[in-house]
Amino acid sequence: MSTPPFSPVLVGGLLLRAIPPEVIQPIADRLAARVQTRHPGLFERLNPLGPKRFVVDVVDLPWQFLLLIADGEGAVEVLRKRDHAEADATIRAPLKILFGLLDGSIDGDAMFFTRDLVYEGDTEAVVALRNALDGADIDFLSDVTTGFGPLADPAKVVAKKILKAVACVEDDMAILGESLVSPVSRRADAQQRRIDELEQRCARLEKALRRSKTLPT
Repeated sequence: MSTPPFSPVLVGGLLLRAIPPEVIQPIADRLAARVQTRHPGLFERLNPLGPKRFVVDVVDLPWQFLLLIADGEGAVEVLRKRDHAEADATIRAPLKILFGLLDGSIDGDAMFFTRDLVYEGDTEAVVALRNALDGADIDFLSDVTTGFGPLADPAKVVAKKILKAVACVEDDMAILGESLVSPVSRRADAQQRRIDELEQRCARLEKALRRSKTLPT
């Protein structure tokens, strides 16, 4: 399972744990409808696969999202992490990486090899979904801000500034997290070296003991 990064999203997610999925569901419905309106061919590309269900587990948020795709249309159901959902495949990653996959700014293959992005289940369906997203040329920020009508452009500018500020805070939190973890990591490394030395010493003593038993008395 992916480990949530120490980030503003993780802290915000912890604060939002008390919010039930029912409160988030209308927002997810509007976003899904907006994406489908602006990218009508997105889900149609997946028709050859037949109906598919994907669980998208955002590891630094308290919810997971069940994406249902059938007959060229898509719907999203918001679930808590403890809720079990039957799915053909599961995609698990932090929010930042999932957004990067949507807009093409992150290499999914690279994230897969670093284990920041995890696929489980029907790999063919996951690859088809990725290819469909790549072909749709999604600008998620634009898709969201179009809902502001004539204020869409100013809203996009404000959103970019907020995201830039969050990125700065995220960098600072990464430095803080490293400073907190490094001393513990160094002590663990020192302890492991000591254990290795003791194991080598025991191995030498055991070897010497066996040799002494084979010598004639």
